[in-house]
Amino acid sequence: MLVKFTKGDGGALTGGNSSSTPVNNIVHSLFSEIDLSLNGKVITPGTDTYPYKAYLEKLLSYEHNTLNTQMKACTLWEKDTPAYMDDVGLADARFTPVKFDVTAKVGGGQDDTEVIIDEPLGEAELPVGSRNEGLRKRHGWVAGSHKIVLLDRLHLDLFQQEKFIPNGVDIRLRFNRTKSSFYMMTAANSSGKVQILSMFMWVRKVRPTPTVLNAINQRLNTETAKCPLRRVEVKTFTIGAGTHSKIEDHLFQGQMPKRIVVGLVANDAFNGIPTRNPFNFQNAGVKKLKISINGETITTRPYEPDFADNLYLRSYLSLYQGLGKLGDDWAPDVTLGEYKNGYTLWCIDFTKDQEAQLDKFHLIQTGNLRIELQFAQNTVETLNCVVYAEFDNLLEINKQREVSIDY
Repeated sequence: MLVKFTKGDGGALTGGNSSSTPVNNIVHSLFSEIDLSLNGKVITPGTDTYPYKAYLEKLLSYEHNTLNTQMKACTLWEKDTPAYMDDVGLADARFTPVKFDVTAKVGGGQDDTEVIIDEPLGEAELPVGSRNEGLRKRHGWVAGSHKIVLLDRLHLDLFQQEKFIPNGVDIRLRFNRTKSSFYMMTAANSSGKVQILSMFMWVRKVRPTPTVLNAINQRLNTETAKCPLRRVEVKTFTIGAGTHSKIEDHLFQGQMPKRIVVGLVANDAFNGIPTRNPFNFQNAGVKKLKISINGETITTRPYEPDFADNLYLRSYLSLYQGLGKLGDDWAPDVTLGEYKNGYTLWCIDFTKDQEAQLDKFHLIQTGNLRIELQFAQNTVETLNCVVYAEFDNLLEINKQREVSIDY
């Protein structure tokens, strides 16, 4: 994708009114939904949560070195600074003035006065509202409105599995853009947008020999081509301002997910307001998170963090346990200190063997999923609870190239 970042009026991001900066993971934040169909059969229906699906998968799938090299080059990935994720200012760092009381001494009839201060100066500090280093670095990439190449793999279920699609199957994609107030963060009285100059897709194709192709067609006479899918749904529900507890019944009905990720973002940021970060997952003072299926609590006991007193280790370790990495030499790019300041996420594995991360089918459970949240104090603003859920499903294609799915 060849793009150019500009002011809202199309002018270059230079001089005044040029603080507009893309949010993190900008390639995927440009699109609110991407629909995918095979021979007219919808495989991935459009929702307005595609940016969150892509952001969570990237944040929780790669280590720091990969995000800071390959993903930075391809998608302008720069982590927002914890605790300052909503800062949109770009003011330079400055030294804090220090006042010293000194007594001047004039020696030996000389006219000059010498004052020696050996107190070391402190380091320059970024002013309040301009402390988001990640945003500052992303702005450095787009300042001047020069052309930029962006490249990444689409976060669609079909493209996350390893099997090839048989010939004769028409693949159709539809991209729906998000509004600029969602994907561009700007200071007051400033605006920005992205111009897509050109866009194309790289698709890997394999041309089997006639013998292999004939063998495939023979097999299709008696059975279907099967593609296991790790299907993802991202659902949200609203928690009003002034809420002390919230129960969301029937969030998922029928087939239950094998793993979920739960996080809270401000409602206005979710809907798109340029002065706030849509990926600022707040702790919101949560003091209890309970998830149950058919009335049975999934974890041994609910998560009961105390963010005010920094007692939230179990919630933080849910990332490792839910990702199947607890005790392993691997870590997502979220530290314990960062966790409560913009990266508060709970990851829960529902499988019996606690191996939801493996590419294998697990026993499918049906029923009703319920989420209960309690807060230490009433919520100060309206929140959106974002729930990322993974399911095991199967896509089949028969000899006539008819596509069927089991969801």
